[in-house]
Amino acid sequence: MFFALLHLDIYQAFRYNPWVFVLLIGYIIYKIIELIRGHKFKENKIVMVSLLVITILFGVLRNFSLFSFLMPTVIK
Repeated sequence: MFFALLHLDIYQAFRYNPWVFVLLIGYIIYKIIELIRGHKFKENKIVMVSLLVITILFGVLRNFSLFSFLMPTVIK
């Protein structure tokens, strides 16, 4: 994914690891809401632990054939 981003191939980078893009968008939305409210969420730890658990699950599940749709694919 990193090398695809270095070559500005955003679509291929997304195909390698879409969860990073989902995390990035979620983090931006989280920060915008935090700025609008003017303070941090009370649920900050819950959000961060949830994202960590989902990230670990994504990393593990993409290695099983049942979840082959999560595996990185190369588009030429």
